Amino acid sequence: MKLAIPFLLCALLAMRLSAEERYLLAADSQVIEINRAGKVTDLLKHPGHGGIYDAWRLPDGGIAYAHRGGLAVFDAAKKLVLDHKARAGAKGAEANSVAVLEGGEQFALMDSGVSQIRIVDRSGAVMSETPLPDLKDDPLHFRYRMIRAVPGENAFWVGQYGRKTLLKVETKTGKLLQGIALNPLLKPTPTVKKAFAMLQPGDGSLFVATSTGCQLLHIDAAGKTKHCWTIEDLGLSCRYLLGMSQSSNGHVLIACGDFHLKTADEGRDLLAEITTDGKVVWRLTREQLVDQIEGSVEKSTGMEEMRITNVHAYDSDHLNECLNVKR
Repeated sequence: MKLAIPFLLCALLAMRLSAEERYLLAADSQVIEINRAGKVTDLLKHPGHGGIYDAWRLPDGGIAYAHRGGLAVFDAAKKLVLDHKARAGAKGAEANSVAVLEGGEQFALMDSGVSQIRIVDRSGAVMSETPLPDLKDDPLHFRYRMIRAVPGENAFWVGQYGRKTLLKVETKTGKLLQGIALNPLLKPTPTVKKAFAMLQPGDGSLFVATSTGCQLLHIDAAGKTKHCWTIEDLGLSCRYLLGMSQSSNGHVLIACGDFHLKTADEGRDLLAEITTDGKVVWRLTREQLVDQIEGSVEKSTGMEEMRITNVHAYDSDHLNECLNVKR
């Protein structure tokens, strides 16, 4: 009996150590899963889908992503089970982001063409439509970017991309609950700042990525700066700071975009794990990934680019347990 407790503790420890965090990457025309070693463990590429900015692994093993033309949801066998189109406004159609709701039973789509967050269920039925400020005078591609549901509230955070502003809006009504202008909170640099993505670590604060601005901002619940880091502060070599996810250890995982490269070195880092005090403790590099997948070729230089815009971190062992239960 005395041996049973140590044996049980060892077994539990072994199970814990075997758990592996995986990272799902939204990468323009494809979705890529990698492990901590940077090895590609899964790939999804559907004909005709481009501009994939936001991708999520679902609890049932499927994948949901927002691409330029709308929302796509796949089951664990990679069968397309939901194809919800973006709606065209006066300047065309463009979807930019998706938030997974109700454990993967509903999805909120950021539909920039009509300045709207639209929630649909797995059958494609529209559950609600949340109007956003109509940015009809702004170029379509510069209107909105990432959306995230606010934990415990009937609201979304949304980035007004070109206007460098975060909005917290009430679901369905679109009522503005909070607005945060980014420019006064950022460091003065010649790079053009934008409101690309936000991450909510759970303490009421927000991390904000500024795309070409190459700054990672951490603000408190009142919208005041806690920290602000440039890529030089972080020691990263990239042209963008884009979508984010929270690792199981509480660190920030951020996609470092390599769009429109002039030299390979300026796009060296594709993904970085950053502690809450601004230290990079792990990174994925172009050198690790470029020979494993086929990227997109930049016409002006002929260089192959990975074009990762978002990362979703999850425990692969927990996912496998869920799949085994369903089977």
